[in-house]
Amino acid sequence: MLHAVIIGIDQYADSSIRNLSCAGRDARTIASLLRDRIAPDERHVTLLLDEQATRANIMNAIGEDLARASGPADTAIIYFAGHGSPERAAPRDEDLPYLVAHDTDYERIYATGIDMAHDVKRWLQRLRVELAVVFLDACFSGAAGGRTFAGPVRLANQGRFRDEPISIKDLDLGAGRVIIAAANDDEVAIEFESLGHGVFTYHLLEALRQSPAGSPKIGVAALYEYVADAVHQATGTRQRPVFNGTNIRGALPLLGVPGSAAAPAATTTATPAP
Repeated sequence: MLHAVIIGIDQYADSSIRNLSCAGRDARTIASLLRDRIAPDERHVTLLLDEQATRANIMNAIGEDLARASGPADTAIIYFAGHGSPERAAPRDEDLPYLVAHDTDYERIYATGIDMAHDVKRWLQRLRVELAVVFLDACFSGAAGGRTFAGPVRLANQGRFRDEPISIKDLDLGAGRVIIAAANDDEVAIEFESLGHGVFTYHLLEALRQSPAGSPKIGVAALYEYVADAVHQATGTRQRPVFNGTNIRGALPLLGVPGSAAAPAATTTATPAP
């Protein structure tokens, strides 16, 4: 069984947090691909968008609902598209990264954001699944533009496929706990409005939509390498995805229609969304 919690946030309740353009579309496209291409009785997909994606709802969907519904033989995908933010925390004087929920308070990121160092670690610890893969199309640099902003403490200091659904019952998807992030912590995760997606998600979709004719699955490490190379090239080396975690032959199913080709690589020179 494949379980997925997919989160996309364009609109933020706090007016001090800049809204995004493509995160909701990113999340809807990922969720639609999983729902369309995997047999209904072999997947469960939860989609949280904008005002649904509060901190409490996100923590409940993953730490409670997903943890209870999934079992030792299952695979879990967690996908987040939205803002990340660093916060400089005294007295350690280091940047602590947070995922920013719809209701995160700009002045209280510590209390109202999702702590990458603790909350995300707890998600992975609470899941009993064989393989868990977390995709983060967000960044934590605090630089201008992209899917990030500097926290207040720091400042003071494509369409659906149509074909028979894929069965994953007989696929060995390996094991592990893996986080694949869109950019290094000193880089910006870029949205290209001309693509309608974050550049990381665009190439993640491109990888997952490959035809399963040769193999029905793609290794997590190979998936990362494919996406990282494509993002690196498409952004002129400004954005370098990061891989962290334990991977024991982990893999995800390929979701393209047999005999189809993946979407062509992006060659756009569009200006990143502000």
